[in-house]
Amino acid sequence: MRRQAHLIKESFNKFQLELHGKIVLTEAATGNFVCTAILAAMAGAKVYAIAKNSRYGSASQAHDAVISIAKELGIENQITIIYSLDEIDLGKIDVVTNTGFVRPIDKLMIEKLNPNCVIPLMYEPWEFRPSDIDLEYAVRKGIKVYGTNESDYRLQTMNYIGLTVLYFLLKEKRSPFNSRILLIGCEKFNKAIEGKLKKLNYSVSSFLTDKYITENIGEYDTIVLAEHTNSKLIIGNSDASLIRSSSITEDQLIIHISGNVDFSMLNCKHYPETPASFRYMSYTTDFIDPLAVSNLHAAGLKVGEGMLKANQDGLKGLYFKSFMEIKYPALAFVNEKYW
Repeated sequence: MRRQAHLIKESFNKFQLELHGKIVLTEAATGNFVCTAILAAMAGAKVYAIAKNSRYGSASQAHDAVISIAKELGIENQITIIYSLDEIDLGKIDVVTNTGFVRPIDKLMIEKLNPNCVIPLMYEPWEFRPSDIDLEYAVRKGIKVYGTNESDYRLQTMNYIGLTVLYFLLKEKRSPFNSRILLIGCEKFNKAIEGKLKKLNYSVSSFLTDKYITENIGEYDTIVLAEHTNSKLIIGNSDASLIRSSSITEDQLIIHISGNVDFSMLNCKHYPETPASFRYMSYTTDFIDPLAVSNLHAAGLKVGEGMLKANQDGLKGLYFKSFMEIKYPALAFVNEKYW
């Protein structure tokens, strides 16, 4: 616990969060994701953190995880654990984080929010999932939604993805001297993974999912999947899949970071046993380093801080976007109607 508190403080200092006098709605989570409520409270905000039962732990465990670290840092009086949104006045919230237990941020919830409330994404806009937020309704109400720039010099998000793949390769004793890797995914993830592995002299053949050319799968001992935007079935049992399960041998290894797959008929080792569904990651960055998620969520809260300042200054459109992307670790959606 002491090391976790130390890492959270490191992320806080890195981004110099300032949310005094603000009210933040976030989640009370277990594990590495405990950081979000703590960071907001360290920034001086009054924090409402919603706890729920999940596969990661019970609501009571989430409560205890947050409060124990908050007590260690002397900020427990700034955090109130709630178990339902009905317990609070959503109209008084300044920042709503797009995190697990808070979602979905749907029309019913948005109707109760103040138009000056802001919603920072804890990821880049290209990763946006419509199931997370009713973005169109939020924009109609005037609520700003901005992403986090994961290329900010204070973050190493893409490097962590490459390190995760490297971890499983070495775990299975697949070094640069005895491996040939097939990488299929989206451009951003592929670039990060390929760059990390090639620096270590791994042999990597990299394909974008929509440009994959049928390969002799038997030439590769490892297949890495890292698709986040294309819903094409990459590995499965049907003719519609890029790679048929039957073509993969039992001595091959599959590492799934993200992508649409069906592993039900595979007879080889694969990580994880049950891959995440499309648009979700089987291994988030905190898998390899807890600092990754506290840095990312500190950056996301900094984006929230910036949006509040831009609203206060009356900025609109391109001026709002420029302010956010120059002064804060923010990324706007491509469509200017969201600026």
